[in-house]
Formats: sequence, C-alpha cells, structure tokens
Amino acid sequence: MKISKSFIKKTMTMAAVCATMATASFAAPAGTFDTPEIHVSGTASRSVAPTYAILTLGITSENANINTAKSNNDSIMSNLISKLSGLGIAKNDIYTSNISINTTSDYQEGKRINTGYRIHNNVTVKINDLNNVGKAIDAAVSVGANDINNLSYQNDPSQQLTDALTTEAVKNGRHKAEVIAAALGRTLGPVKSVSITPAQTAPINGYQYRAVKYADSAALSTATPTEQGSLIVSQDADMTFYLQ
Repeated sequence: MKISKSFIKKTMTMAAVCATMATASFAAPAGTFDTPEIHVSGTASRSVAPTYAILTLGITSENANINTAKSNNDSIMSNLISKLSGLGIAKNDIYTSNISINTTSDYQEGKRINTGYRIHNNVTVKINDLNNVGKAIDAAVSVGANDINNLSYQNDPSQQLTDALTTEAVKNGRHKAEVIAAALGRTLGPVKSVSITPAQTAPINGYQYRAVKYADSAALSTATPTEQGSLIVSQDADMTFYLQ
C-alpha cells in the first residue's frame, strides 16, 4: 500500500502539535511559588487597680395576687434606690436591667395549678467610690433585696496606657518573628499585615458576689467585706511577616 506525501505531511504536523501540547502541560510555570510568610501574635499587659465597680441588685416577690406582689416589689426597689442615692451614687449610675412577671404553679393530685405570681426587678449600679461597694450590698439587704450578684471591678484604661501596650505588643511580635526566622535559617522581611485587638481588662482571679438570700434582713449585723484585687489590661498584635 502506497502512502501519499500529503498523508505523511499531515501526520508529522499532528505529531508536532501533540509534542507542543505535552510540553505546555508538564513544564513548571515560572513565578508560581508564593513568598514564604510567618504569622505571630505579640502581647503586652499591665497590672492596674480598679477604678469603679458594677453591681447587680435584684428583688423577687411572690404572692397569689399580682397587685400585691408588684406593690411589694415596687416598695422595696424604691427604698433601695433611695438608700443607694444616700451613699452618693448618682441616679444616672443606676439603671433597670431586668423586669419580669411570671406565674407560679404547683402540682396537686397530678394536675398543675396556678398558685400566684412572681415578679422580679433588677437594677445595675455603677459605683465610682469603691469604699461604697460593701455599703451598697448591706443597704440592699437591709431594705429586703434578695438577689445580689454579678459584682465586677473595672478600669477604663487611658489612651496613654493603651498606646504603650500597643507598642510593646508589636515589639513582642517582631521579636518572636525574628527568633522563628533565625531558627529557619532565614531573614525576616517586611511586614505584610498587622491587626491590633482592642485592649481587654480582666481580673487576675475571677470574682463574683453570688446571690445571697436572707430570711431575716434584720439578722445582718456585720458589714459585708469586699476585696478589690487587681486587674490585668492586655493588648494583642497579630502580625504577618515575609521571609527572605
């Protein structure tokens, strides 16, 4: 069988095209390797004294008559606010944080029967004079408050302090990156990105004055001791560097 010259020419052309496609598929394209990076978190912190306290005080009243329960609650809350004001706590530092009215029930002979109403009223108090924290708790108990909780000491860090912590956190992050780069036998390159988190304030040891209920408020004969402790203000800096 004779093979024409045109057939041979077409075959050679197709082979050349296939060879070109194979070369394009397997050749490693230049510049596809990403520049190596490392990510670190720098941190800085300071121990500070609290400057104010936040205290939640509550009253819960139960009665078969809703109006009686509400009247009792309102009377105690009014007396409580008056007592707090007498300690020099401003009205705008006392705000209602919760009010709830619920039915109460009991089971009799296997049936659920409504027995009355439970009314709860909470106020959250900002106490700027820390010497008044124990006094505020005692005042609440003396007027009949039966839900005392969520005492926390706070400090709003100054701009000067947060600026200093930000600088230290960035320096701490760069130092970590330099150590890592040296361990890898590389040189630390420029910064790719930096993210600074807001300053966080937390107690060294968590402290919370949990709910205390007194059957007889007149039995309270001693002042409530409170410890302010110290707070930690911390700042974090998340940083990404290029490696050279």
